[in-house]
Amino acid sequence: MRALAQTSYGGPEVIREMDLPIPEVTGHDLRVRVHAVGINPVDVKVRTNWGGFGDLQPGDPVITGWDVAGVVDAVGPLADGRFKPGDPVFFAGSVARAGSHREYTLVDSRMVGRKPSNLTFAEAAALPLTSLTVWEGMFDNAGIPLDATGGRQRIALVVGGAGGVGSIAIQILKKVAGMHVIATASREASRLHCLGLGADDVISHAEPIAPQLTAIGVAALDAVLHCSEPDDNIEEIMPLMAPFGKIVCILPVNKPMETGSLFARSVSLVYELMFTKGLFLKDLARQGEILDKISSLVEAGTLRTTLQEQFPWTVEGLRSAHARIDGRQGLGKAVLSVIPD
Repeated sequence: MRALAQTSYGGPEVIREMDLPIPEVTGHDLRVRVHAVGINPVDVKVRTNWGGFGDLQPGDPVITGWDVAGVVDAVGPLADGRFKPGDPVFFAGSVARAGSHREYTLVDSRMVGRKPSNLTFAEAAALPLTSLTVWEGMFDNAGIPLDATGGRQRIALVVGGAGGVGSIAIQILKKVAGMHVIATASREASRLHCLGLGADDVISHAEPIAPQLTAIGVAALDAVLHCSEPDDNIEEIMPLMAPFGKIVCILPVNKPMETGSLFARSVSLVYELMFTKGLFLKDLARQGEILDKISSLVEAGTLRTTLQEQFPWTVEGLRSAHARIDGRQGLGKAVLSVIPD
């Protein structure tokens, strides 16, 4: 089979096309014929071995790509029984395994959801990793209620609202959790993108946040999903939290900081790494459950794809998609399409 892979770490130029064996399906796995693969910052982390991410993958060559839509080709003897050959599926999988920039890929069946029937493969491939990040981080880890019944409407701030995670977070927090959603954006195109996804307000993360909240009549935040480098402004955000508020970060806080402002109000700082379940083999079936729920919400019209740009399944296409992530200027998600829909 054809694969887009690498045998060294570095810039996009390390990616090249290779001819590799089709993987054998065993255990809990499904073998999936790949149709489209979403591009995420984790691809760059693995490509460059940032934080040892590339070393997590066993063997050589290294293959990136952890946002997949495709069709089940074969089923392992211990698979959970939800899927059979021919079923369209989507998933993110595990960064500790080879990625999916190849014609056939393997994934633990418990981590797989059924592809939304009203989306193309490219549209579906934009959703798994980011949707799981938001759902796990905000609902499972932080315990934010899934409904808006009773009392005042809760207020959420999405820092970095125009990116891949932010684009689906605006939709989920607004349309599923019923929250008043404030997004941050630093460019006019980003601001319009966030408003188009349903954000109630958009402020700039390049300017002081507190006076901007005051200007739109917001006294305190119930929840924050921080989708960018928290070192930039988390200390500014902490005093703005309401009692029992939740701050969810999808990247680590690396600098020393004073957290005393969280104590009196019992504010929680929570981390979310979507790959934790796969890395530690914990509660894998929960990801399949979440993805099936996302699929139903998409089919009901509650959520929509965050696909913004498609690249061809070529070495040049994947290099260009990685460069898009490197530049941090893209809106929503980019996808590499393997087979035209």
